[in-house]
Amino acid sequence: MRIEKCYFCGGPVYPGHGTAFVRNDAKMFRFCRSKCHRNFKAKKNPRKIRWTKAYRKTHGKDMILDPVLDFEKKRNEAVRYNRDLMVDTIQAMNKIDEIRTNREERFYDKRMEPTKELKRDQIKSDLIKHSTLIADPEMRKRVEKIKEKRDLKKAQLKEEKRMLNKSNLGMNEEVEDINIENIGVEKVVTRGQKNKQKLKKIAYLNRKKQRKMNIVPEKKKKQQQNKMIED
Repeated sequence: MRIEKCYFCGGPVYPGHGTAFVRNDAKMFRFCRSKCHRNFKAKKNPRKIRWTKAYRKTHGKDMILDPVLDFEKKRNEAVRYNRDLMVDTIQAMNKIDEIRTNREERFYDKRMEPTKELKRDQIKSDLIKHSTLIADPEMRKRVEKIKEKRDLKKAQLKEEKRMLNKSNLGMNEEVEDINIENIGVEKVVTRGQKNKQKLKKIAYLNRKKQRKMNIVPEKKKKQQQNKMIED
């Protein structure tokens, strides 16, 4: 008995179930239900729909590179019936299923590790918020300690942010960029010096434009007028 796979969602299609669509180029598409067939006709991309296998594989929610998955490949080879071979294959299939389930569980646990930490943080924050409702004095002490640690961490983070903002605004005269030349000499440039250089460049470019356009600035105009009056 050959169990086909749905072209859209990747689910199993047992014999006598689902629908088959044959295209003009003789390619066959099998679908497990009308929902998959409808989405296929609407030209939906299975990699962008959350309930398909393709979506889960592309977003790292299912195993992709695993030797256990190679056993499920199609083999269009006629094999002569042999009782011993049949028994061995059935036993191997059961073993492979066990191995695959164990590996999938491990993969899931590894994937959900960061969410466990988030859940712990949420539980801690709820305990701190409703600490007055805790009747056990030992538990209340433990919650208070957790709160103190959190407050210290927050204060440290605030200080670090403040220092970074100061350095970005140019309040600190710390060195920001170090350009090392091939000779081995170090060039130290602060943010204030950078701004001065930029302003000088802009002024120089404006002067160039004025010369090209033959525009006389206001100061020079006044000087020329004064000279004309003196003469």
